[in-house]
Amino acid sequence: MNKGMSLLELQRLFYKTVFDSQSPENGEFYARIKTTVNLSGEQSVNIYKDSILGGLTDALFSIYPVCVKLVGEMFFKHMVADYLRRYPSNSPDLGDYGSEFSVYITDFEPVRELEYLADLVTLEWSWHRAFNAPDTLAAGICSIADLSTVAEVDQGSIHFVTTPSAILVRSIFPIHQIWQVNQEDYVGNGIVNLDDGAVCLVVWRNAAFGMRIDVLSEQEYEFLQAVTDGKSFSEIATLPCASDLSGILGRCMQTGLIAGFTLVK
Repeated sequence: MNKGMSLLELQRLFYKTVFDSQSPENGEFYARIKTTVNLSGEQSVNIYKDSILGGLTDALFSIYPVCVKLVGEMFFKHMVADYLRRYPSNSPDLGDYGSEFSVYITDFEPVRELEYLADLVTLEWSWHRAFNAPDTLAAGICSIADLSTVAEVDQGSIHFVTTPSAILVRSIFPIHQIWQVNQEDYVGNGIVNLDDGAVCLVVWRNAAFGMRIDVLSEQEYEFLQAVTDGKSFSEIATLPCASDLSGILGRCMQTGLIAGFTLVK
């Protein structure tokens, strides 16, 4: 490779060459690659390019199987090719790629009529993240069993913590039903009425029952969203969900959705 550029500059140029085949700078990068008898600079780069883009494409196929099933493999591959160009990978972890796919689909004209698709993709991304979430709580978080040690005067300062895998999703469409009828083990007529209306969901991994998508009431969703936002118990007690706060909290602790707490005085 020719000299004259820093390593960082070369890395950025390589990055652009891989993810933007139309970049006018590609020729400059190809010219800096040492050729061989059998391979030009461009051909040498394409070996790495095909490997990188192929790996990312395969990752998206595995993360979004229901989306693939709904639009077809060839069309999904077409979408992914454009997504790879618009949203290059910024993480060394292949599992981090695809977080903006729902944003991309929202603006992708050919699927505009599939109004539910972006939300369905959000659900699939949430499943992916929940599946790969850590099993244990972060250091410094108290066990639910320790609630009995909190003095009554300090209970308003309790900040509950959800299990690490819990991700909240809401949609104006019954996306959980669409997801369900497109599973390989589904038995039924496969009909989903989009007019069934909005739904609040939590996607999470339960130690006893594995991966789950549970339907929440509006009050349960509001409570868990407040917990996720870091609100204290006294703050949550002012919200509409407070009318059934003891019941919601009891259910969430019983199922394991609420896994711990911190005390911030």
